[in-house]
Amino acid sequence: MSVQLQAPLSFQHSNKLTTQTKFSKAAANYASHANVQKQAAAHLFKMMASKHQQGTCLDLGAGPLVNTAMLKTHFDTVLAMDLSHSMLSTEQNPRCLKVCADMDNLPLQQNTLDCVFSNFAMQWSADLEALLKNLFSALKAGGKVYSSCVVDGSLKEIKQAFACLDEQNHINQFHCASHIIEYAKLAGFKLNFAADRCYIDAYNSPLEALRSIKAIGATSLQTKQKRQGLLTRQALNSVCKAYPLVDGHARVSYQVVLLELEK
Repeated sequence: MSVQLQAPLSFQHSNKLTTQTKFSKAAANYASHANVQKQAAAHLFKMMASKHQQGTCLDLGAGPLVNTAMLKTHFDTVLAMDLSHSMLSTEQNPRCLKVCADMDNLPLQQNTLDCVFSNFAMQWSADLEALLKNLFSALKAGGKVYSSCVVDGSLKEIKQAFACLDEQNHINQFHCASHIIEYAKLAGFKLNFAADRCYIDAYNSPLEALRSIKAIGATSLQTKQKRQGLLTRQALNSVCKAYPLVDGHARVSYQVVLLELEK
């Protein structure tokens, strides 16, 4: 069952609609390209494995429900939430409740969740500090958050390659891990665990590496500075030539902080 909740069209930030469109277009191919996301999810599940889980879990930024089956082995009820209705519609799972909504406008009552699982999603929040406060409110006492969040230093190879064109920022700006932990503590959470990880994808060519970012919908810049128009063929060739290679492969690296938070 899928329910679409309408948030204000402004989303408080005009780029929310752009982000929604990007992820919707990527829905069909997301699972086959989300390699580092799978690694991060495996680490989150390992963190959860030694602990008894039950009740209701929110899969925040659920995407195409790639973690739903595993979450169902831990919890009685899983609520999959994503900004993209297309993402939620890529797989039918009658045992999972689906809600299309913006994480920055959570349609959740206070003290209703036992757990929040969020893999490679919270970095897209327009106000991470407010999001953590809202998650704290929605959790029951003793409830936990298991999250992997992309942080500053990610996509450095792409940043280096695009530097050959201009001084504009061509990659998303991410929070640093210390800021995220600070926001969590300000929200009231107890920090049970935090670890930094670097997940790396390797591709046969720079063009494949660039396409991998588009394939997971992560090309929408969260910045007021917008570059104009599409890359020309000449510019794209320049970027590919400037892309750093390691052992003949084009890498895409993601710096990630893994967190276990408790209310």
